[in-house]
Amino acid sequence: MKNLIKILKGVLIGIAAIVPGFSGGTIACIVNCYDEIIEAISDIKSHFKKSIITLLPYLLGILIGACSLFPISWGINNYPLITISLFAGLLIGSLPSFYLNIKGKANKTNLLSSFICGGVFLILIIVNLFVGSGNYVDISLNPWWAYIVMIIVGAIGSAALVVPGISGSMVLMIMGFYNPLMDTIKGFLSSVLLLMGINASFDFASSNMLEVIGKNYILPSLGLLVCFVIGVILGFYLISKLMKYLLSKHRDATYFAIFAFIVVSLVAIYAVESYYQNLSAVKIILAIVFLILGFCASYFLTKLADKKKGQEDVSR
Repeated sequence: MKNLIKILKGVLIGIAAIVPGFSGGTIACIVNCYDEIIEAISDIKSHFKKSIITLLPYLLGILIGACSLFPISWGINNYPLITISLFAGLLIGSLPSFYLNIKGKANKTNLLSSFICGGVFLILIIVNLFVGSGNYVDISLNPWWAYIVMIIVGAIGSAALVVPGISGSMVLMIMGFYNPLMDTIKGFLSSVLLLMGINASFDFASSNMLEVIGKNYILPSLGLLVCFVIGVILGFYLISKLMKYLLSKHRDATYFAIFAFIVVSLVAIYAVESYYQNLSAVKIILAIVFLILGFCASYFLTKLADKKKGQEDVSR
């Protein structure tokens, strides 16, 4: 039963990691598995077997959650404000539960860490507003440097899975690699399906993708994705080490900083100009309805989880 719960938590983390403006680390904090995951990753060299047993259910869940890329992508492309509002509601509804971690612990150091982290993230959001949508690095023709850059991009993007509140998708947008990465994934899948005789239709940000997809694109695209995954693994391990140190030495200040990241990330969720194109009164009303539904679902689920955790603590 415990492993099933871990898998479900992993699914939520995987979904959050691919939604623009959201962070897998945020969800890990909210569902109370952040410390366990960070400790398992940072101790994987010294306690390999124990760490793998701890991480496997979460990893399985994350992979399942990541498979929601296409339905979520469809929702964002066709009904962006409604789709994002549902996730925003889920995030807002979980804030009261997370606030319990920092309630009554305010001091100058903790408040300063919140102010600095929140300010830095807000600057990133503002930068994204000006350069994110038009910033695109075209790697569809597979230049040799793309494989090296994808390792670096993966390492930086892995911050979304480790540092709560930091949206990896937003960071990738600022760097100009969000759409190229999505194009590479879609191009790889399109090429595999074509090899199987299935003609799949995907929307690509680069017009070059329509020319390169096919059986000859499978290995180049797979190589780019493997390099990205290598970067994610390296970044994941190194940042986990840093977060474990911060949580062990400066726990309260770190949680205040995380809370600031999460609150400011609510701005990032809605800071995408394309979400407001072709709006109608019906879409706005539906967005509000889905925001409320997301809030209610998240609020009552986290309350239930907190109550269960409290009962377990009393029984020990």
